[in-house]
Amino acid sequence: MKPQLQNKADTEAFEVLALHDWDALEAIRTLLAERDAVEERLRIAVIAMGRGSSRGWKP
Repeated sequence: MKPQLQNKADTEAFEVLALHDWDALEAIRTLLAERDAVEERLRIAVIAMGRGSSRGWKP
């Protein structure tokens, strides 16, 4: 029986698990690696952006 999906987050969570053959640990590892990659890109963007164009705002 397929569970009822209440919202977009539920749907996305099931999609991530399905992509990893329902291996929750592997899905978490992938999500953490993707998070780290996004954080690294943000760090590079902050350095490259400069402060003048954004009046000191930093992500």
